[in-house]
Amino acid sequence: MNAARKKHRLLLCLGLLASLSFSRSVRAEYEEEAQYVDEREMVQEQGKTDNGFRKSTKKSRRTYYNEQQQKRKYFIPDPQRVDAGTFHVAFGAGGNFYIEPKFDSNGAAIGDYFKDFGFQGGVYFDYDYEDMRLGLRGWVGYKYVLNSVHVFGFEGRVRYLFTMSENVKFGLDMGVSGAMWLRTITSTSNQEEALFLPAFIIGAGFDFNPFMVDFKTLINRIGQNSTILGLELTFGFRL
Repeated sequence: MNAARKKHRLLLCLGLLASLSFSRSVRAEYEEEAQYVDEREMVQEQGKTDNGFRKSTKKSRRTYYNEQQQKRKYFIPDPQRVDAGTFHVAFGAGGNFYIEPKFDSNGAAIGDYFKDFGFQGGVYFDYDYEDMRLGLRGWVGYKYVLNSVHVFGFEGRVRYLFTMSENVKFGLDMGVSGAMWLRTITSTSNQEEALFLPAFIIGAGFDFNPFMVDFKTLINRIGQNSTILGLELTFGFRL
C-alpha cells in the first residue's frame, strides 16, 4: 500500500514538473513572439513616419514651385522678390545750353563755337528697385537747341540711388541716347539738314516724391573742333 502511494506521488510530481516546464516554454515563446510583433510594429510606424515626412517634403516643394509660378507683379511692390521695384511715370520740362563748332563755307572748322540756350520737355519712365540701390530711367521728348535745331530723342540710363530720407532719393546715372536733329535755315545756318546723333549721358538728380529734378550732360560728339556738348536741367512731376 505504501509502495503504491509512493509511486502515485512520484507520478504526480513528475506531471507537475512537466506541466510547469511546458507552461514556461509556452510563455517564453509567447513573450518572444510578442516582442517580435512589437518590434515589427515599431519598424512599420517608423516607416510610416518617414513616408509621411517624404510626402510632406514633396508637398512643400510642390507648393513652393507653384508659388514661384505665380504671375509677376510689375506695378505693385513685392517685398518677397529681390528685383521688386516701383514704376513711375513723370512729366518734365526745363532748359538747356548747347555748344557746337562753327564751320566755314567749305565745311572746315574755324575754331569757334555756337553757344545758345534752349528748352526741352518730355516724359520720364522710372523703375526703382526696392532691395537694391539701382534704378532705370527712360526719357522720350522734344528739345529746341542752338536757336535753329529741333531735336526729337529718346534715352535710357542706369541709376545708382542714395536714400536721403523716406521720400527723398539722390541718384547718379549713366546711359546713352539717340536723337534726330532737324536744322532749319537761319542767319547762322544757310541750309536745312537732318541727321541722327547718338550721345553719351552722365547725369544726377533728386527725387522728391512726387517731384523730381534731373541734371545731365550729353556728349553728342567729341574731338578737336568737332565737339557737340549739351547741358540740361529738367523739373518734373512724378505720378
